[in-house]
Amino acid sequence: MYNIGVISSNRELADNTYIEALKETKCIVHHLKDQQTWNITEDGLDALIIEDEENQMSIICESIIKIREQSSALLWVLSKDTDKSTRIVYMKLGADGIINASIDSDELSLFIQGNLKRYSEKQQNTLKSHEHPALQEPVLAKNKIKLIPSNFSVLLNGNREVSLTKLEFRTIELLSQHAGEALAYEEIYKNVWSGEDEDKQYRVANIIYHLRRKLDGGNTTREYIKTVRSKGYMLNN
Repeated sequence: MYNIGVISSNRELADNTYIEALKETKCIVHHLKDQQTWNITEDGLDALIIEDEENQMSIICESIIKIREQSSALLWVLSKDTDKSTRIVYMKLGADGIINASIDSDELSLFIQGNLKRYSEKQQNTLKSHEHPALQEPVLAKNKIKLIPSNFSVLLNGNREVSLTKLEFRTIELLSQHAGEALAYEEIYKNVWSGEDEDKQYRVANIIYHLRRKLDGGNTTREYIKTVRSKGYMLNN
């Protein structure tokens, strides 16, 4: 049984056939309306769906940022007509995927359940490794990062050098200086950028997105930068 939060302007979620399909599979669906009352961690939500009915990009971006401040739960945007550039922005801010609203309700329900099952299994494996410190050592060794300040690059696992931009290097250097400690958006922004606090959360989320792409190299089993729920980012090194 999973708890799923749906952010929608619809007053009655029952009008949506995919909601009914989720309920039939014994998922508990919560209607989230006012951002001020969101408490995603305490509500124990396993996943969230944002319904983008009127292509209100700014509102969707604000919602994604607010969710990612509270939780690392699975997050999808359900939209009818979203162009590529908008989808990329949503993904950079932390959405796990963009779902076409024309998808069959049963297919959508199966998609959500399948992803939740895999996510749940991954979380359980992570918890088990924390219970047994000896199991963590190979992972930490595999994710070893060495900073090379002379050319703004990092050496991964002693055999792969990755070039970074100056801002990317500053960010990974900051995370490295606070190994084992989660840094909030504000702290990362303050130490990497200078000037006005404009688009603070977007800039940090964007730089983390690009760093992950370069460091992980498309390998979903490796996680150099970890999202710590309700706190921020931490280097898994």
